[in-house]
Amino acid sequence: MDKQELATAFHEPAFRDLMFEGRFGMRTEMHRILTNGRTSTFPYPRDLGDRECNPYLSSGYADNLMEFNAIIVRSAKAAVRQLEILEQIVDGTLHETERLWPLSLAPTPVYLNDLDKLADSCTKQSAKARYQRMTEKFGVKRALIGGVHVGYSLDEDLLKMLYEKFGQHEFESEAAFRNYIYFKLGLGYYALQWLFTYLFGASPVPPKAKDVIAPDLDHQVRSFRNGPQGYHNLPDEQVAYDSFDKYVATYSKFLEDGTYTDSGDFFGPVAFHGKTEDVRKLPEEGVQFISMRMFDLDPFSRAGISEDTLNFIELVMVYHLVKPVGEYTPQEIADARERNLAVAMQDPTEQFDWVKQEATEFTDKLAAFCDEYDAPKRYRLALKFVQRRIEDPNLTIGGQMVGKIDDGKFLSFGLKLANDRFSQLVQSGKPLTVISEGSSVSVQRLVRVAITLGIHVSINDEVEFEYGDHVEKLDPELEIEMPDGPEAYLRALFPEV
Repeated sequence: MDKQELATAFHEPAFRDLMFEGRFGMRTEMHRILTNGRTSTFPYPRDLGDRECNPYLSSGYADNLMEFNAIIVRSAKAAVRQLEILEQIVDGTLHETERLWPLSLAPTPVYLNDLDKLADSCTKQSAKARYQRMTEKFGVKRALIGGVHVGYSLDEDLLKMLYEKFGQHEFESEAAFRNYIYFKLGLGYYALQWLFTYLFGASPVPPKAKDVIAPDLDHQVRSFRNGPQGYHNLPDEQVAYDSFDKYVATYSKFLEDGTYTDSGDFFGPVAFHGKTEDVRKLPEEGVQFISMRMFDLDPFSRAGISEDTLNFIELVMVYHLVKPVGEYTPQEIADARERNLAVAMQDPTEQFDWVKQEATEFTDKLAAFCDEYDAPKRYRLALKFVQRRIEDPNLTIGGQMVGKIDDGKFLSFGLKLANDRFSQLVQSGKPLTVISEGSSVSVQRLVRVAITLGIHVSINDEVEFEYGDHVEKLDPELEIEMPDGPEAYLRALFPEV
């Protein structure tokens, strides 16, 4: 594929109008704790529905690790809104002494007192076998790390147009074309792991728990999650990213020889997903979306990740789609992993000279790209945030965190955030604060209950409820009489639930 022709094509309105119309599908994991910082021993909230089948809400590695799965939406704003909706729903079901912990690493009292308890705390039937595997392979400390997975896909109409204009003449199938495009995006992200960790790394080690978490550590770190003992497969169980075929081959081998029992055992920084979760079918199915899985929870964003972060991710994705950025050698791919480890383990207030130089050069290219293709304002604003953080590491998320906990008050920092958010949401008097402007109280109540019942909800000009092939739409400002309550109303609409 002629890369210069591709870059030129995006000056055409038909292509340019769709280049920033990607989709996000988010997943976050957050600890459920008590107000004294200990792990919660309360059962998984009954009011959240059946965690075995609810598409939105479940538990992760342990019962106290809440899992939020937002449906696929267009735009960073909608993705963040989905997560905020889910978190308010969970907050409303917690015991009065429970909170959602806003940091990737658990509070200090958990590491000092509760690890043995958490080594046998999974009551979700479908997750028990994986829980035991992870505990045996990684240990409780490593398996308990919370964080964010960012799913991203290009607009389907854009992909179809690109295939018709460029791909069908050079690729044997549309699936092969999709694999080429998405591997290009994924590899661009992989090569820039270090930049994302520098900007958004946010898992410093609680000082009073250091002897339990990382006894050999002699300084604070930017992102324990991205360090050697963080969210990774073991060194001899890592999938290769040298090429798409190598990725599929090594991943498939690990599934076939039992190294991975299923896709849930793979913790690579970027994953390629087809129509099913069987990676061996990717060559025929074609990649449908990618997931980027190395993000710490951002304590300064209620959702765990901000709109600016997602807009920056999309800007990087589109840049790698459009521009002839070149190929990455196997050595450069290997170096990318080592660079990311180095940045993760660096003090958050420090910066390698090469980071500043290369990050500045890259973001200058992004700025020129925004000008050339008239990128919407939200991407330019996100880029300005990034550029300021490149100039001053104290402005990065990790740098800001250390500035607030450098006297060792890690627990106080996290608990204040957790308590403030809980109080704001519970005391707001609104069923769903994030959509209260423009949505009636009755519609907010319906959205809240629909999610606990596993009914998909999309909020645009209309509120769309979907279960299987059954779709119902409502005006968001409509006030609805529900004498028997929102659940009865929804079950009458969807008797199949």
